[in-house]
Order: sequence, then C-alpha cells, then structure tokens
Amino acid sequence: MIQTHSDQLVDDTRAALQNVRRALIELFAATGVDHGQPVEVAKRIGFHKNMAWRISRVISATDPFAALAHLPGSSGLEIALEAFSKFGAPPAALESVRQALRDLESVVVRHAGDRAHLELILDSMGLLGAENQLEGSREMFYRGASGLWGVHAKTRLQSCFLMPSRTGASRHDVVMVGGLLGFRRLRPTATWRLFKSQLHDDRGQPMNGQPFMERFETGGNGDDPPHVVRRFCSPNMPRLETVPSGDNKLEHLLPGGPVGNLGAFDCVIANIVRDLPAGASPGNEFASFAASESLPVEQLIFDLIVHRSITDADNPEVSVFGFPHGGPDDPGAQRRQNLLPVSATFSELAGSPPAVATPLVPRYTEIMLAVFERMGVKPGEFRGRRMTLKYPPMSSMVVAKWRLP
Repeated sequence: MIQTHSDQLVDDTRAALQNVRRALIELFAATGVDHGQPVEVAKRIGFHKNMAWRISRVISATDPFAALAHLPGSSGLEIALEAFSKFGAPPAALESVRQALRDLESVVVRHAGDRAHLELILDSMGLLGAENQLEGSREMFYRGASGLWGVHAKTRLQSCFLMPSRTGASRHDVVMVGGLLGFRRLRPTATWRLFKSQLHDDRGQPMNGQPFMERFETGGNGDDPPHVVRRFCSPNMPRLETVPSGDNKLEHLLPGGPVGNLGAFDCVIANIVRDLPAGASPGNEFASFAASESLPVEQLIFDLIVHRSITDADNPEVSVFGFPHGGPDDPGAQRRQNLLPVSATFSELAGSPPAVATPLVPRYTEIMLAVFERMGVKPGEFRGRRMTLKYPPMSSMVVAKWRLP
C-alpha cells in the first residue's frame, strides 16, 4: 500500500486543480467567450448549458477544492473540448486543458485511487469549500444511520431562553426547549432515548448548590414525564419514560411502536433552571448551551432567545464536537482533538419578540409565547439569533459558548 502524507495530498491536489482552472481560463480567453455567461457559452460553442454552467463554476470558484465538486467527468469535458475545437479554439489551448486533466488524474490515482475517494478524503478534512463543510459525508451518514438504528427525525429543535433572574442582577434564569419534529421509526422494535437533560460547569461537573430543572408545565397529564409539554406534542405521541441517570441528568426514553408515517409524531420538552450565575468564577468562566445529537436528523435549528439587557451572548462561538468513542454523555469529553471541521454561525432573527416561525417547527411562535407567559416576562424585551445545520452528525454535540463577564 502506498502511504501518503495529508499535506502532500492537499498540496498536490491544489496544484493540479489550479492548473486545470488556469488552462480553462486561457481556453476561454483564446476564444473570446465570457465564462461568466454560461447560457451564452452553451449557445455559441454548441454544448449543453449544464456543462457550461459547471465549467463556469470551476473557473469562478474562490477556492480550488470547491471547484472539484463542479468539475465534470473526463468524457463530458472531452465533448466540451471537441465543441471548442469546432468553434475554432487554438489547438495549443485545447492541449493545455487535456494535459492539466491528465495531471489531475495522475494525482487522484496516486493519492486516493479514484475521484470519489479523493472527494471523501477532502470532505473529511473540511476542504471541499465553505458551503460544503462535510455536508456530503453528513448526508450519507444520516441515511446509513437511519437504516442501521431504525429511527430518524425531520428536525431537531434546541431553543434556549436567557433572562435576568428576579432574585438579583447577578443571576440568570434559563428555559430550555427541546423538540424532535417528524420523528419516525423504521422498524417496530426500535426503542430510543429521545432527550437527555443535564446541567454542569465548564469542567463537566454538576453545578453545586443549584436547583435541579424545574417542571415547565404546572398541570398536565400525570402519565407524561415531567418535562414533556404535551400541548405541543402530537396527539399520537406514545408515552415516554423518564429515568434519572446521575447527578442533574434525566433521560427521556421512547418504546417501540408503529413504523413510517402512521407512527410519526412531534415531541416537545421544556425545563426551567433558575438563579444561574451571571458572572465568571473559577471553573465557570463561560456560559454555553448545547444541542446533543444522538440520532439521525435532517435539520438542526438552534435558537438563542435572549433578554435585551444581556449582551454577552450576542456573538457566541459555535463548535461541533464529535464523540468517536461513544455517545455525547460526558460534557468533560469536549476536547479540541474531537472538533469536527463543521462551521456554523448564528444570524439575527427579525423583530422583537423575534420571528421564530418556520415550517420545520409547527406552532413554534406559540411555544415561544408560552415560555414568556410561564416566566412572566415581556415578549418585546427579547431578541433572537438562529443557527441551522443540515444533517448534524450523530454522536456529536453542537455547543454555543460565550465568556461570562
């Protein structure tokens, strides 16, 4: 087996892709055709507009690795080159493109064997462009994990409300709303832990002297776990079992049942934590919220709904930690070497109270207003920020963190 260093693979691939882009740019220049007008290129040169669009994306890519996703196969490019030849392109310009493609193929074979494997390697490194960020691998993982484990969900909601505590300016109250929307079993025997709630400091230790999570619903169905908000769940949602699993931790378990659309349901839970420290102390210098990804999900919606008097959380740092040796149960296992090359940022939501409505979360505005009513606060005093992530990787934790004053 030929061994290769990652830096050599990256350097060789970058150089080969840049040579392909250079040769294509020179070919278009030699024929006097604007690659930025792919429809016009297709008409003048005489090949399919989709091919013209892909070549245009290769040339205009801001990063050479991003160009790889749009680069047509060798047979398709040869058709395009034949069309350029008939149009009157200089033979030297055409040969320059063909040689650059041969050089790229040599790099592919040397380092990866084939292009699909090379793209997988670059995707794993997070090098296939900012708009990708492992999305191809995450989607494949989502589909495979769905079939393997027999469950998946359309949307994972993590909505975190932060407000001053009524006990004093040095404390904060928090409401955490979690949702799984469009949860489906793919086999009837599949049981699953839908949620796990936990509270800890920067070191992953239980927060001393803090009350446990307060029940959101003061009434409700006695058959439901205390943190299930039944009025926002589907009527057909089965009864969940809540099991303590250590200090300041609760597990919410789903039994087996119907598969497919007939057994699909939405589940919403919420809990309240009061009197959290608003300032830094030794071992607790940061505030953070986290969305634990423990099942295959198509879309994560992570919202921070914050009182306007709290400005520390305006620009949270987002990290995605993978857990290659097990599930994301131990917050202390968040280590730099487990960071995944998946970048995500928060964007400001419109209005105050923020416009949280989305077709991915039915009745979301009602949920938000219910939180404000339960906490006795004014909706117009809150702002919102949202981060979305397609196919959040299973067995990971998406963490939004900021430094406490």
